[in-house]
Amino acid sequence: MTSEFLAAVSLTAAYLPLAATDAAGLTETLLGAVLMGVRVALGIGLVVFVHELGHFLAAKMFGVKVEKFYVGFDVPISIGPLKFPRTLGKFSYGETEYGIGVIPLGGYVKMLGQDDDPRKAEEEAKRIRLSGGDEDTSPKLDPRSYPAKPVWQRMVIISAGVVMNVITGILFAAIAFGYGVNYNPAVIGGVIGGGPAWEAGVEPGGQVVSVGEFKRDEQMHFREMQFEIVTAAMDEPNEPIDVAIRYDDSLRQYQLASMATPDGDRRFIGILSPSSAKIHPAMVAAPLSAASEVLTDADAGAEIVSFDGNAINPQAIVPATALIDYIYKHPTKTIELKLRRVDSSEHTVQLVPQKSKSIGTRWAVGPITAMVKDGPAMKAGLQVGDTITAVGENSDLDAYSLAIDLVGRDSPVQLSVLRGNGKDAKKIDAVLEPSAMLQTLAPNQSSNSALAINVLGLAYSVLPTLAADIAYGTQPTAKSENASKPESIAEPIPADQQSAGDQLSAGDIVQKLTANWPMGKVPAALSDEMYLDIVTKLTEGWEIDGTSSVTDLVEVFQVLPEGTQLDVLAIRGTSGRVVQSTLTVHLSDSVWFDRGLILAPSEAVQTADSFSEALSLGLRRGMWDLSLVFRSLKMIGRGNVGAKDIGGPIRIVKLAWQEANRGLSAQLLFLTMLSMNLAILNFLPIPALDGGHMMFLIAEAVRGRRVDEELEMRLTLAGVVALLLLMAFVLFNDIYQG
Repeated sequence: MTSEFLAAVSLTAAYLPLAATDAAGLTETLLGAVLMGVRVALGIGLVVFVHELGHFLAAKMFGVKVEKFYVGFDVPISIGPLKFPRTLGKFSYGETEYGIGVIPLGGYVKMLGQDDDPRKAEEEAKRIRLSGGDEDTSPKLDPRSYPAKPVWQRMVIISAGVVMNVITGILFAAIAFGYGVNYNPAVIGGVIGGGPAWEAGVEPGGQVVSVGEFKRDEQMHFREMQFEIVTAAMDEPNEPIDVAIRYDDSLRQYQLASMATPDGDRRFIGILSPSSAKIHPAMVAAPLSAASEVLTDADAGAEIVSFDGNAINPQAIVPATALIDYIYKHPTKTIELKLRRVDSSEHTVQLVPQKSKSIGTRWAVGPITAMVKDGPAMKAGLQVGDTITAVGENSDLDAYSLAIDLVGRDSPVQLSVLRGNGKDAKKIDAVLEPSAMLQTLAPNQSSNSALAINVLGLAYSVLPTLAADIAYGTQPTAKSENASKPESIAEPIPADQQSAGDQLSAGDIVQKLTANWPMGKVPAALSDEMYLDIVTKLTEGWEIDGTSSVTDLVEVFQVLPEGTQLDVLAIRGTSGRVVQSTLTVHLSDSVWFDRGLILAPSEAVQTADSFSEALSLGLRRGMWDLSLVFRSLKMIGRGNVGAKDIGGPIRIVKLAWQEANRGLSAQLLFLTMLSMNLAILNFLPIPALDGGHMMFLIAEAVRGRRVDEELEMRLTLAGVVALLLLMAFVLFNDIYQG
């Protein structure tokens, strides 16, 4: 019996929940869900079926009797007196029983004289042994049994499943490219401030044409580029990655170092995919944002033709680059957008600045964390570790107001910085000449929780230290208490131990914020699942530490309802006392970087012009998926992939559902990936899988006789136990990871 188990290394999976607003809509939604479920099941079942079909056809070709052909496993299941059916359906045709097992974790072909269940090995051996032999000679075997066939024929039978998966995987991809594949181009939409690409001077608007040894044409997919970068960075974390990027005017070569993510699970160079110059067709704007005040559902899918009279060039590699750069560099300016709706009608809207939400705090400017190579800051002699203390004559700085002031500067900027600490600290004045570097990400969208000012080529951190006293007159409610300095994070102190009179003031270091929900209930505006992590952390107490920064927290303020009360715990820098105060989220006089405009992702369609081109593209995609599996296994072996990245059947189904929702071509490419996974993982040298059988056959071919049956049985039993443990692990991991 050749058994196949489904398991995959998946880097991402998502599930879109269903919703309906009335009975008719609910019926339609349920029907759509059922049909989609059938489509997903047929797709996954097809991959398993063709694998087993390979074994089946090869066995028939060499005259081996096939007793069973199953997709799924027909294992008996009982709970106490309850016995469940083993199959969803079966029938017999000729000498073979065909069926669908109730356990959808793979499939198998049962051949005469071969069974992966060690308990049945002796029984199978007796079944195929014919009379006529004696104890001194090898027993005569049924000529239609699997063990009776020459080694080379058994090798063909065992490897036929893998071959079928590879062939059909390539065909799936070829059909997909024949229909046309929607994909995100390997184009740079944004460069994360403070990241390796940003430090190297990589700018948005270019198209990646090669990564390391992975060279493609102008239609490289962003997913392919991303995986090449991730695997290269994990394989050789200390080696730079060669990246070639084509811009409108030139081809630029970079050697980019990689950086670890805050959790240490990944490495990245800091390149993000681009947005188009079209309003998102599903959601035009973020709720309660400046964009939501001027855009309506009629603007869904509308093309942005111009901004403040500047026409968008549709021929540019990334047409939206100039628009996004303009928005972020003019955070205090009302911007006129000219839209062309899907019905071809045109109109203009005035996108006003986005008011910032605050709890009345002003945050201290921290040291410079990164600089662009040969950028304005570096040319002016600034260094990482310098702390900006003044801009011109203004020394009353707040980290966020400073970013708003500097992000769009186009004239020389005089900065004063403090270099060093204590008695060795010295003040340095420098004049920076702003560059034309694009700002297609908000300053707070940077690595190491810094604020990145691209035109000056620097990123600075934000300290959890208050830069000024709290203006309590603007707070609807407030209280403050203090206690002795704790050994670790401060906790609220009993009311009878509190003393009045202290308020948060400049120099206090914020430690923790806890939501004081009205009536103990989370506001309805935060009931969506997307806010679950925020709500949980604020309910338990949001600690500002190595994993959660001030920039994370201030971004969270923007989604909290006005009037939300937060209990703030801080340590007074001068005395070490704990100060506890309740502050309220409210609209401030400042502005926020993001105005809530939601743009559709940039997509392209890759369609083969001929049958031969479709096969060529299918072969290329199939080989890339094969290499992806090998490299994923390599990363698992090296410990570069965490448990959360390893998916099993549940995650496979979720990913299959997601891709099927995207259309036929996306589903076919998913089946290509699944086919290559099934081919490689089942050919690993694990007894009970195809690779284990091949391992025994190679040993038999080398030795000239079969491996000791008892040893083979024990190894097979160990392989079965290992597979069961693996399946239990991936199932638990799927459930735990949700």
